[in-house]
Amino acid sequence: MSNDPFNAIAGIVPTFEEEDQVALSRQVLAAAKADPIRGGPMILKTPGGGEEEVEPGRWHEHHAQWHRLPLACPVTPLGKQATLSGTTYFFLDTLGEVAVLAENAGKGHITSLFGGRPGYLTWAWPRWGKHGVTGYAAEDARDDLFAACTYCGTFDLEDRVRGRGAWRDDDGQLIFHAGDAVWISGQWRPPGQHGRFIYPGRPKIGRPSRSLERAGAGSPGDVLLQGLQSWNWDRKELDPRLALGWIMTAMVGGALEQRPVIYVTGGEGAGKSTLQKLFRFLMNGALLATSNTTQAGIYQKVKQDSVAVMVDEMEAKEDTRTTDKILELARVAYSGDKMQRGGKDGVGQEFSVNSSFMMSSIAVPPIDAQDASRMAILMLRERVSRDTTLEDLGLREAAKVQAIGRQLLKRMIWWFEGRAGADWQALIGEFKEALVEVGHNDRSADTFGALAAACHAALRDDMPTAEELLEWQGLLKAEQLVETSGRERTWRRAFMHLIEAQPDTIRNVKHKSVGSVLLAWRNNWGGVIDEKASLEDVLYTLKHFGMTLSFGKDQFGAPNPEDWKHARLFIPAKHPGLNVLFSGTPWAGKMGAPGPWLGVLRQMPKHLWENGKCDRGLDKKASGIMVRLSDALDWDDAMPVPMAA
Repeated sequence: MSNDPFNAIAGIVPTFEEEDQVALSRQVLAAAKADPIRGGPMILKTPGGGEEEVEPGRWHEHHAQWHRLPLACPVTPLGKQATLSGTTYFFLDTLGEVAVLAENAGKGHITSLFGGRPGYLTWAWPRWGKHGVTGYAAEDARDDLFAACTYCGTFDLEDRVRGRGAWRDDDGQLIFHAGDAVWISGQWRPPGQHGRFIYPGRPKIGRPSRSLERAGAGSPGDVLLQGLQSWNWDRKELDPRLALGWIMTAMVGGALEQRPVIYVTGGEGAGKSTLQKLFRFLMNGALLATSNTTQAGIYQKVKQDSVAVMVDEMEAKEDTRTTDKILELARVAYSGDKMQRGGKDGVGQEFSVNSSFMMSSIAVPPIDAQDASRMAILMLRERVSRDTTLEDLGLREAAKVQAIGRQLLKRMIWWFEGRAGADWQALIGEFKEALVEVGHNDRSADTFGALAAACHAALRDDMPTAEELLEWQGLLKAEQLVETSGRERTWRRAFMHLIEAQPDTIRNVKHKSVGSVLLAWRNNWGGVIDEKASLEDVLYTLKHFGMTLSFGKDQFGAPNPEDWKHARLFIPAKHPGLNVLFSGTPWAGKMGAPGPWLGVLRQMPKHLWENGKCDRGLDKKASGIMVRLSDALDWDDAMPVPMAA
């Protein structure tokens, strides 16, 4: 417990005494008081509803469960897992936490497993002496415990255990694990096994409010949005709404199909720290807030929880490996995919991440297109004057902010449960459809559709009107958003790198890049008076990379003119020069092997390229692709693909 990253946060969360009927510690204490004195009988309830006194150690014949542990055993066997380094046995201990015993477990491990229930141990597995029961027989207990796990079968921690936060059951219904209680089918239940999943006992996080406040002016969502609007956002109408939408999605991240990421950037004095503090209180402990961390540091602390993650100080640095790994983790969490990592003794480890990520820094580090499509980038500008909105709304008071957070969580659960016409799946479907109409692709519609739908859920009790959807379409036009307007397909980024890179291979040549010599040669036909180049200049530059120009034949089989209009750039599948040119990029290859650049370039629209072989130079039989230069360089991702393609 001492290393649990949530302990400090959980300490400020209200105690919820009115709902402590399932408080784990009280359950254990009450059960321990009912345990028999050493050597005395235990009163067990029989399957028929009666009660029977059972003497120590005499439960095996008629008072065992199906897995051969005693009735009312406070420890639940889960299963076993065999690895190269040995066998591990999994249990739920007396507090409902997942505990593991190794095959060489000793008496101390078993005593810890039955923590708080020493009387039960001496009754179930008594050690007899001259004067009666003197303790418990650890070897007998271990044998029965290990056998019970074997009867339960194999057990995978990552596939079966769900920590704190929101989840979905097999029917799509929302489940919320608050640490000390689990909300299932409209009621609180103690941690443990529910269905095929294990919801272990953990330090408590904030539960949703017991009743729902209606939306409208002065509602929790409305008050919070007013507070968020007091920051000096770059997009004054849109960004505070997206921030509200992220809070709503982050509260139930594990229950979402996609978990949008937000990146908050801004200089000193813009209010990032105040915003982060507000988010901490709103999340009521269901948030891992960290800075200057690593990918491993995050997933080792989050473990099986689906709570949100807030990473500060994601600054752009010369060495981007740490930030790249964190961005990779956020990308995995977006879809709830699994990651595999090597473990000790050659045993691999698999884990899944179901957390919503928020990152912040003064300068945004380099972000790949695949990551940018999963996030909204919110920019804060320096405040021009002191604003008292937060004080006026009471959003500087921790208790009030926490109450708003619990009410918003209740509202999000309400939308998931489909009461009074609320339907989260229908809501998010309408927003995604509306965004596709204004230029979004499926990925960006998933991202911004979820944020917009969640913001609506915070402020409204019913589905959006046509006017409300039209307003969101105006705010989220793909061509106007910084996150999507500069969107460039991977094949085009790879192709333009090939054209624009200036490798040392040609540093002493007149033209420093493939693109510069092609442009100069094109000018021979474009009527431009700038510097020109001959076809021989082009072929000389291209041969450093195994590339060349081909012009093909017309419909009658006659050679086409060797001009820009008919020029096709041959790009080989492998060549040492291309390995150098793509060095340091995701498309770099290995010497002697086909490079990944060819597979990426084949993703361009089919009418822009064709498979072919080189017909010049030393290796005239080299295979690769022919790219129609004029069409490829003029291509825009917004252009419709010709029907013939």
